[in-house]
Amino acid sequence: MTAAHPHVPVLLYEVLDNLVLPPAARILDLTLGLGGHAEALLARCDADSRYLGVDRDPEAREAAKARLGSDARLNILAGAYEEVWGEHAFEAWCALQAPHGFDAILMDLGVSTLQLKSPARGFSFRDEGPLDMRMNTEDGPTALQWIEAQTDTTLADAIYQFGEERASRPIARAILRAFQEGRLHTTSDLAEAVHSVLPMTAALRRQHRSDTATRTFQAIRIAVNGELVRLAESLEKAIQHLRPGGRLAVISFHSLEDRIVKQTLRRLSGIYDGPGRESPVPLPKIVRLIHAGGIPPSDAECQSNPPSRSARLRVAERIS
Repeated sequence: MTAAHPHVPVLLYEVLDNLVLPPAARILDLTLGLGGHAEALLARCDADSRYLGVDRDPEAREAAKARLGSDARLNILAGAYEEVWGEHAFEAWCALQAPHGFDAILMDLGVSTLQLKSPARGFSFRDEGPLDMRMNTEDGPTALQWIEAQTDTTLADAIYQFGEERASRPIARAILRAFQEGRLHTTSDLAEAVHSVLPMTAALRRQHRSDTATRTFQAIRIAVNGELVRLAESLEKAIQHLRPGGRLAVISFHSLEDRIVKQTLRRLSGIYDGPGRESPVPLPKIVRLIHAGGIPPSDAECQSNPPSRSARLRVAERIS
């Protein structure tokens, strides 16, 4: 964490209140980020506890290491939460440090402050930067390269599916037209293409409404990083790595993420959400839900830390 990139962990006190940390706790942080949650959780742990932090972003790992690297209880592993399962380094650490499972697992699915506030990363239209949007800058196509590979249909489908944007088809045509005409290079160019369809008027600004390009930026970011790919599977893997009585805490920031988290945890708790709401066969009950409706941020946190406004924390406890 630096002065240029202040890091305020979202729902911090709610996470601390809901993750039970016994002596010699074993904690897995699948989205380490800048280490804000890790710092607070480690402060509540004894000297025999161990903390494994996983993150795909090399800049975030370096920032977390600078913040917490002197803590011998912490190990940091490069990787994405959906890919770490079965990797040798991960399995070796688990076998040595957590052979009976974890007491607490945390997943903070949001984009980090470092990523959002660094123009060079291309996540935000507030400051002009290249159309990158990769959480792992060492791998995969940039947002611009991803857009280049799309058609009107595939781009519109992605914007609708991942951004829940009703004007997805005209926006997709405007973006690809700007690309074909050589006018799409930066985040400002992308925002301008969206605004040509959905103008950000003075009236909307006076009402403090979200920028009309927000949903499209969200959709392209999710598509570039495959953020929803294997999320449900990763939640199940996380539950499997909990010891009985251990808890999984997941922070989501938009309805698509939260829907997957909610439905997966409900299914693992034996709740059937299919037609008629009555399961044709009994579902195994692997977890119990803590605060079944999820936990939103307090009014005070929403005011002091605006990025938290859309966040929701869901917690499940392993029972078998």
